[in-house]
Amino acid sequence: MEAKKRKPLLKFYDYLEKSLYTLLILSLVLATLFIFYEIFSSWPYYLKTEGGLLSFVFFVLDRSLLALMLLEILHTIKISLEGPIKIAIEPFLMIGIIASVRRILIISVEIAHPPSGCEVSPELFKQYMVESALLVILILSFVAGIILLKRCLGRSSSVSKKAS
Repeated sequence: MEAKKRKPLLKFYDYLEKSLYTLLILSLVLATLFIFYEIFSSWPYYLKTEGGLLSFVFFVLDRSLLALMLLEILHTIKISLEGPIKIAIEPFLMIGIIASVRRILIISVEIAHPPSGCEVSPELFKQYMVESALLVILILSFVAGIILLKRCLGRSSSVSKKAS
C-alpha cells in the first residue's frame, strides 16, 4: 500500500526536478547571452576612452571567462540529466580553474590600472600578491585533481577491459 503512494510522489518529484533544471538551464543560457551582448555592445565605449583598447581586452577576457564558467555549469547539468546519477567532478574542477584565472586577471588589472585618484598602497599590493599566490596554489591543486582523476578513471577502465 505504501509503495503505491510513493510512486505518484516520486513521479511528482522527478517532474519538479526536471522543471527546476529546465528553469536553471534557461537562466544560465540567458545570462550567457547577456554577457555576449554586453561584450559586443560595449566596445564603442572602450574605444572612446584613453587606454581603452587594453581595458577592452581585459573586459572581454573577464566576460568570456565568466561565460565559460556558465557553460561549464550547463555541461554539468547536462551530465546529471543524461541518465543515472554519476558523480562528475571534472566540470567542477574546470569551473574552479576558470574562476581562479579570472580573479587573477582582475587583480592584475586592478593593480596596473587603479581608479583615477587612487593609489595602490604597499599594504594593498601585499594583499593582492598573497591572494594571487593562494589562487595559483588553488589552480595547481585543481589541475592535480584533474590529472589524478584522469589517471584513476583510465586505470579503472583498463582493468575492466582486461577482465572481459
